[in-house]
Amino acid sequence: MEKPKRGLKNKAGDTWTTPRYFSFIRSTLRRAFTKYPVKFAVKNEASRPYKGTDKRRKKEYKCNVCKGWFADKEVAVDHIKPCGSLKSYEDLPAFVSTLFCEKDNLQIICTACHSIKTQEERKNARDI
Repeated sequence: MEKPKRGLKNKAGDTWTTPRYFSFIRSTLRRAFTKYPVKFAVKNEASRPYKGTDKRRKKEYKCNVCKGWFADKEVAVDHIKPCGSLKSYEDLPAFVSTLFCEKDNLQIICTACHSIKTQEERKNARDI
């Protein structure tokens, strides 16, 4: 089967390009990851009771990179080994198995460290 040319609308009833189609699948899978139980287990293991003055905050989380303690909204559950790209059906099995991985491939990371790590991963992906 011939690969469709980039930019041609050939998915979703000829309304989406191939990149748009796989972007939709990727974002749908990432939304499902927000409810993945292993993610919550990793987050819970990196938490401790909060003892500060903010009465609404119950826990704080330790960044695996800088070792600082942060509020829930200041951390992310990060994949140590990136999920990779999802640009074709051939990429799907590896993407899904890495996205829905076990605890050994997940870490808690603060937003500042996560931003740096993401920029490095994107730069390395371009260099390949």
